[in-house]
Amino acid sequence: MSGKRPQSFRPGYRFDTTRLFRCGQFAVLCAVLFGPLLGLPAVPALAADPIAALAPLLDTPYRDDGVDDPAGRHTLFADPAAVFPGPGYNCSGFVTTASRRLFGRALPLDAAKRDRKGDSGPGCWLGQDWDFGYDLILNITDGLPRHVLGPDGGGLDPAAVDAARFRGFPLHDAAAWAAALAGLGPGEAALAALSKKKDGRLLYYHVGLVVRDGQGRIFFYHATPGRGAHRLDLSSPAGMAALKKEFAEKTFGEKWILLVAAPLPR
Repeated sequence: MSGKRPQSFRPGYRFDTTRLFRCGQFAVLCAVLFGPLLGLPAVPALAADPIAALAPLLDTPYRDDGVDDPAGRHTLFADPAAVFPGPGYNCSGFVTTASRRLFGRALPLDAAKRDRKGDSGPGCWLGQDWDFGYDLILNITDGLPRHVLGPDGGGLDPAAVDAARFRGFPLHDAAAWAAALAGLGPGEAALAALSKKKDGRLLYYHVGLVVRDGQGRIFFYHATPGRGAHRLDLSSPAGMAALKKEFAEKTFGEKWILLVAAPLPR
């Protein structure tokens, strides 16, 4: 497996994760915090206008395990030596690549995908990659004054929660969405990790981004096999309905979403 599980959870929507490190292996030094010490290049932040920053990534095709590295090469999480002539992203690759543009961080691939607690590699009791989405959004925002959005746990440090027990709020809960989006402060973006249970196993299986435009509209950006990189307007009933339809609860039961907000560079 090169970063993707082969099975389908519903037609046109595949399990979207990248392989992690083995249980107990020492975590890769997080270049989000120590990039300057490692000689990694700075990435210009384009987040003064996050909508404009993300516009070039929209409509990019879906590629299994696809991501850009800090040098802008189109490659794969599982095989950084691979090079493609054009871009293509899975959900985690899109969020990693987009976050460089938003936060101005190098985000080397090993640092972005590291298994923070060594609890989701081969043989781990909760299963391989079970919390990949949670790990990814925390790796991307390491060192920033981040906080959880939502009616329960709003303002919490996401690194302090137990991801096996606290998963944010039900994705189809309209009141919870209203509370969460109201907590997104000016000059912030939110990273999203979606979770569900499959055959009794908890999976953080999908990730996305939430940003606000200059008119106050709030958009959810992500990449899926059926549509590639696209966005949905959560400020409109149609956009929120489209999000809930993309992640219909009838297939595997209730889905949850964890939103972690962090400030954009000014």
